[in-house]
Amino acid sequence: MGLPKRIAYQDQRYPYIVLAPIGKKNKQIRSIGHKFERGLLSRLNDAIVDQIKDKALDVSAIRPYLGLSGRAVLPVSLQKEETIHPHLLRPELFLWGSLSEEHGLPLKREFLYETDFTQLSSEQLGKHVGEVLEDYLFLSHISEHEREYWLQKISIAFHAHPIVKLFHEKRKVIDAVEGMNQSSLISVLNYPEDIAYWRHRVEIVMRPFRSLPEQWLRGRESSCSHQKILEFDSEHRSICCYCESCDFCLFYHVDEDEVSFMEEYDVERAEKRMVTIEKQFNEIARKNQRLLEQLVQLKALKKQLSSARKTLEESLEVIHQIERYQRKEENLKLYPLLYMYDKMSRTQIPDQSSKSELLWLSRVVMDDVRMFKELREWKKVVPEHVYPITSHVLEELKSKLEEVRYGDEDIIITVKGRPLTYAYTQQILDLIYYYGSDYPAHTLVQMLAGKATNKLRTLHLHETRWFGLLSNWPEKHIQKLFNQLEKQGWLMKQQKGYSISDYAEEVM
Repeated sequence: MGLPKRIAYQDQRYPYIVLAPIGKKNKQIRSIGHKFERGLLSRLNDAIVDQIKDKALDVSAIRPYLGLSGRAVLPVSLQKEETIHPHLLRPELFLWGSLSEEHGLPLKREFLYETDFTQLSSEQLGKHVGEVLEDYLFLSHISEHEREYWLQKISIAFHAHPIVKLFHEKRKVIDAVEGMNQSSLISVLNYPEDIAYWRHRVEIVMRPFRSLPEQWLRGRESSCSHQKILEFDSEHRSICCYCESCDFCLFYHVDEDEVSFMEEYDVERAEKRMVTIEKQFNEIARKNQRLLEQLVQLKALKKQLSSARKTLEESLEVIHQIERYQRKEENLKLYPLLYMYDKMSRTQIPDQSSKSELLWLSRVVMDDVRMFKELREWKKVVPEHVYPITSHVLEELKSKLEEVRYGDEDIIITVKGRPLTYAYTQQILDLIYYYGSDYPAHTLVQMLAGKATNKLRTLHLHETRWFGLLSNWPEKHIQKLFNQLEKQGWLMKQQKGYSISDYAEEVM
């Protein structure tokens, strides 16, 4: 932090100015040889003195910030031809970092003021210098603490903002509103006009809370983990903090230790609207008593079926295996209890632990809202004792699985009139399991064809049990066989060779 001493140059004729070379190849200042430069520096030095007196500025904090001794408070850069660079240096250049002692100051646009101070009148120069000194004073105050200190202050102040505090207080209701607004239950509630109006109001009520980034709201003193851009405003003594990933900007007011947002909201009105939106939904829900009763009945059915959970889970796994062999989905409706259990397992109906229907229904997860229409039939199907029937279904499915399992002589694939049996398929998959990703496809083809090339003999691959397994197949047909096995999901193409698929693992 500060101006490197090795490149700093001070001239007693301009005590409030420190000179430094700018540009990577401009390494030092030997003298101030031009009349124009001397006159300009004299004007600039006088402007600094006038501003300090007129505004009663205590500029002493700037010197340690720049690492200077004496009276100098403003750095000015000189170009290689020993001409003054027409733009003053921004104080951000010296904040939380070190500059090279071997080169001139970096010639970067973001570290330079836009104003060309060499073209200003005395009045304009005084005003510009005053603003620059205010910036340096503010940044010198900021530099008293590390960047992380200010980021933590910003995070804490963010959570202390009234709208954020309201969010934390109403988090359950806010989450419930957002959840209910996206819930499939909305589509089966009666009184669609009321629902449409409620959803319209949700868009208005949720605006203040949706403007807050989710990653900033996870803790009570933290913010997101992304890199943030900090910009400084000395006039308002504030720090603008922007996160590009969250697309979120706020302003931290240093003296007040508070934040403000791009758009501010009436907190009292937002709170009243939250109460109203919850009340409105609860009134709609209470007009849908039949649906609420059906949810309770579905929950009871799920509990009843869970007494045979182990058997039902095993039955679903057997059906999954049958589907793998058949390469098509089984019609679960042929097994009503399994069909019900499958849908129920993806449905969550919590207990109503709150008087608010909104808080309850927002936590309901339905696999399919058509379950409400099927409920009447389901209640007839489910016996008082579930286990005996589910046990019988499992035995029936196991028998079917044995029927569809591949036998050694079953034909799996036919390539150009050449059939491949399940037994041969198993051996080829074994080859792929052990060598598939170690060698390219043409080497695997040569192994199966029994072609004892120098490479195969060197690698001792001609000694494996797979060598010549398909010796009566032309090599081009073996390559087509690999393509077919991949197409049918037995193999997966790799950067080098193949690997066996999850499907093949399960079937074999």
